[in-house]
Amino acid sequence: MTTGIPSHILVFVPGYMGSTLRDKRTGRTLWLDFSTFPLNPAEWGNWLDDWFARMTYPSELEAAGIVDDVVFVPPFVKMEQYGRLFEAMARMGYRTSGDEREVNFYKFAYDWRQDNRISARQLGAAIERWRNFHPGAQVWIIAHSNGGVVARWYIEKEGGKEVVQRLFLMGSPIDGTPKAMRIAFGGADMLARPGFNPFNIAQRTRDMFRSFPSLYQLMPVKADFLRSTQDETVSAFDAGAWLDDPQQRAYLDDGRRFTEALGDSASVETLCFFGRRRPTPVAGIVHTRMDKHWERIEWINGMAGDGTIPERSAAHPRAAGRFPFAVGHGDIYINPAVLEFLRWELLDKYEGLTKELVATDTLIMDFAPDRDAYREDDTIWLRAKVTTPDDQPLTDAVVTVRMSWDRPLPGDPLPTTPPADITVRLVPLADASGRHEGLLYGPAANGYYRLVAHVEHPKAGTARVEELIAVETPHY
Repeated sequence: MTTGIPSHILVFVPGYMGSTLRDKRTGRTLWLDFSTFPLNPAEWGNWLDDWFARMTYPSELEAAGIVDDVVFVPPFVKMEQYGRLFEAMARMGYRTSGDEREVNFYKFAYDWRQDNRISARQLGAAIERWRNFHPGAQVWIIAHSNGGVVARWYIEKEGGKEVVQRLFLMGSPIDGTPKAMRIAFGGADMLARPGFNPFNIAQRTRDMFRSFPSLYQLMPVKADFLRSTQDETVSAFDAGAWLDDPQQRAYLDDGRRFTEALGDSASVETLCFFGRRRPTPVAGIVHTRMDKHWERIEWINGMAGDGTIPERSAAHPRAAGRFPFAVGHGDIYINPAVLEFLRWELLDKYEGLTKELVATDTLIMDFAPDRDAYREDDTIWLRAKVTTPDDQPLTDAVVTVRMSWDRPLPGDPLPTTPPADITVRLVPLADASGRHEGLLYGPAANGYYRLVAHVEHPKAGTARVEELIAVETPHY
C-alpha cells in the first residue's frame, strides 16, 4: 500500500446464504455444493429429503468458506459470486489469498442460519486473530446485506467499536426487509432449479427458513409494511396469526428485540452504499380466514429499493456518507461504478485524487423479465422503462437485450457446446412513456442464462442492467 494510506486490514462479511455450510461429521458441503445431486430425476426426492433434514436449524453444520457461485433462490435472493469482488480487490493491490499471516484482505464465513449475535461474536474472535498478524494496523470492514447486521452488532454490542475504524455497508438493512417476511410466510418459488417444484418446494423451504433464528432478525420493526384488506395496520409480530410452532414464535419475538436493541447507532465511521430503482417488495396486503389466521399475503412492489432491501432501510440515517447507485442487491459489490467509488474511499482519497460523482446517473433503466424460471419454448416477456433520474420518460432510447448461457443448473454436466447468444431489440410503446417491450423464447438447453439489457440515448448516454433466469425442461 502507498505510504499515505493508513495501515489497515480489510475484513469482508458476506450476506445471507453467502457462506458455504458443511456437515461437521462427514465434511460434506450442504450449501452451496450440488455435486452429489443425482442426474436421475427419479432420485431427486430422496436427495431432497436428506438435504432439507440437514439444512434445517439446528443441525451439525459449520461455516466452511465464502460462496463463489451464483445463489439462485427466488424470490428471496439472486446473488452473484463473491469471487468477482475479491478479484477487484486484488486489482486494487490487496492480498486476498495465501497464508493468513501475509494477506490483508480477510473473508469471514459464518453460519447465516444462526442468531446473528453468535455470528457477531465469532467475527470478533476472527478479527482478534487477524490483528495479531498486523500489529498497529487499523481494521476496516466491508459487509454485504446481512453481513452488515452481523458487523454492526459486533461493533455496537460486542466491543468492536474499540477495534474497528471504518465500516462499509453494501446493501445492508437497518430495519430489515419485507422479503424476510415473504420467505418466512410463503417459502421460495424455487430452489436452485425449476424441476424441484413438484417436490413441494414452497412449503419445505418455508419450514426450513422458519427454523433459522437469523431470518426473524431481518423482519422490519419500525416500518408498518403490512395492511389488512380493510386498510388497517397488521403486525408481522402477531405470531399467533401465522406461526404454529412455539419455537418459531420465540424466534420472532427475539427478532424484534434484536432489531430494537441494535437500533441505528453508528459508533465508527460508516459509509453506506445502496441500490435503487429496482422493483422491491415494500408492502403487503394480508388476507385472512374466518378464524383470523393469515391465508395469503399480496405483495406490492415499489421502485425505492435494490430488489431486496427498501431504500428507507438501506440508507443508514447516521452514516457519514450515503451513496445511491442504480444497481441490484445481488450485484452491488461488483458494479463498476460502486467499485470505482469504493476504491476512492479505500485508496485514492489518501493520494489527494479527485472523487468522481459516480452515483449520479443521466438515465435510469428499469428492466426485468416477467419471471425467474422458464421451460423450453416458453415466452420470456421483456419489459424496460427508460427515464431520467427524476422519472421523466426518455422516448428516443434504443434498448437491446442479449441472452447468454451462463452456467449449468445444479447437477447438470457442462454442455459440449453452449447455446449461441440471442439478441433482441425491444420496441418502444406508442404512449411516449419510455416503456419498451419485446420477447424471447426459452432455449432448448438447460442452464442459467444472463439477460443483459443495454440502452443508448443520443443525449443521456448509455446504461446496462443484468438479470439471471433459469431454463429447464424436465424429462420425467
